[in-house]
This record gives sequence, C-alpha cells and structure tokens, in this order.
Amino acid sequence: MKNLSFTSTLLLFLIALLSFQNQLHAQDFESVKQAIQAHTDKEQKAFIEGECETVLDLMTDDIGFYANGRKAPSKKMIGMFCEKIPRPFGTLNNDHMEIIPLTNESGYTLRTMDYYKDDRTKVEETVTKVWIKTTDGWKIKHLHSTVKEIPRTKD
Repeated sequence: MKNLSFTSTLLLFLIALLSFQNQLHAQDFESVKQAIQAHTDKEQKAFIEGECETVLDLMTDDIGFYANGRKAPSKKMIGMFCEKIPRPFGTLNNDHMEIIPLTNESGYTLRTMDYYKDDRTKVEETVTKVWIKTTDGWKIKHLHSTVKEIPRTKD
C-alpha cells in the first residue's frame, strides 16, 4: 500500500509540474508574440514610409529572401527594392496576419492580403517572415513573398 501511495503522490507531483511548465511556456510564447508584433509594426511602418534603413536594420545580415520563388542575392538588393517601390501604396481589401511562436527566441508571421492594382487586376499576396531574437534584438532571418495577379471579377 505504501508503494501505491508513493507512486500516486509522485504521479500527482509530475502532473502538477508539467502543468506549471505548460503555463510558463504559454506565458513565454505570449511575450514572444508581443515582441514580434511590436517589431512587425515598426518594420511595416518604416516600409510604408520609405524608411528603408530602418527596414534593413530589422533584418539579419544573412537574411534569406525569396520573392515568388526566386532568391534575392543579398540584403543590399532588398534595400534597393525598398527604395524604388512606388509609394503611396493602395488600399488593402483584406489583410490578415498570424504570429506563431516557435521558441522563446523565434517565431514567424504569416500574412495574407489582397488589393486592386487597377480596374482589371486584383493582387493577392502572401508574406512569411521568420523572426529570431539576436543580441541586437528581434530580426527577420527569412522573408518569403508570393504575389499573384488575377483578373478582377465583378464585385
């Protein structure tokens, strides 16, 4: 009977410990989500306003960037793209972003949006960014953007 009581007590202790660890993990992930959201907001504001140095500062030096499946050769090319893209941007019809923490020091965003390029063309875009926590703060380690233009249908 003593062994059963000890085993039951040990089992309850382990369940309580795992439950506590899960709560801490969930709290840590919430802080990861908040940090990524704040840095995403900063990066998007800078991109919209053409503050390309700020955009580049929020990326690692060895960032991987793919646009429609093609790898950009360097961070410098991302800067040139940022500087040359026509502004202001059009109005988004739909815009949804999810933040998915992976660890206490990494996570990614998945953003889908669409807008009208002109009277005949709708643009759908999906952007994924992998964020990592570095000694210099949160940075984008990988960026993938896929843009698809489709003929506009009557709304």
